[in-house]
Amino acid sequence: MPKFLTRRSAVALAIGFGVILLIALTKFGTEGATISAKRIGPLEIGQATRQEVQDWAKGPITFWFTPKGNPPVRFEGQLWQYECIGQSTIYGATCRTLYGLRNGHLATVETNSPQFHTAAGTRPGTSLETVIKSERGKWSGWKTKCPYVTLSSPKGINFLALISRNTAVPKGFVSNLYLSATPSSFSHCAS
Repeated sequence: MPKFLTRRSAVALAIGFGVILLIALTKFGTEGATISAKRIGPLEIGQATRQEVQDWAKGPITFWFTPKGNPPVRFEGQLWQYECIGQSTIYGATCRTLYGLRNGHLATVETNSPQFHTAAGTRPGTSLETVIKSERGKWSGWKTKCPYVTLSSPKGINFLALISRNTAVPKGFVSNLYLSATPSSFSHCAS
């Protein structure tokens, strides 16, 4: 044990880490939260209120009530950014979930947090081939400005798996999950 780290401080660090882990597991559980064509966790798209979003989506947060102040995307209404618990980046991008609110209700969600997954198991990091097969999704192709797989959703809802590729995964992988009611708060191609 290094001289500067006493037994008491090592125990305090271990307890502190344990508390943070417990909070994260209590918040997300070991399975994370499901995102579907109608909701993210318990929040119904187009219906969940500002207070319901705030009560459910806990963690470090940044708010934008106007497009000033360098928000990560262009938006209408309000934009709330929650940082991931226990992870700062995923595939080199800031690990975050964006909630767009219009008229006091949840209109749009975009996340690259691996804590969120579809019922079929698609989450950020899932291969393009797997998401097409497991979700029976429609692939936009690489010639689109912001490639995506359309996931099953009712009319008036956009539910997409946004696709990226890099040298490590040249065939493509899910970079973000995007869910939006019409009208949306921000575009799937905004970030």
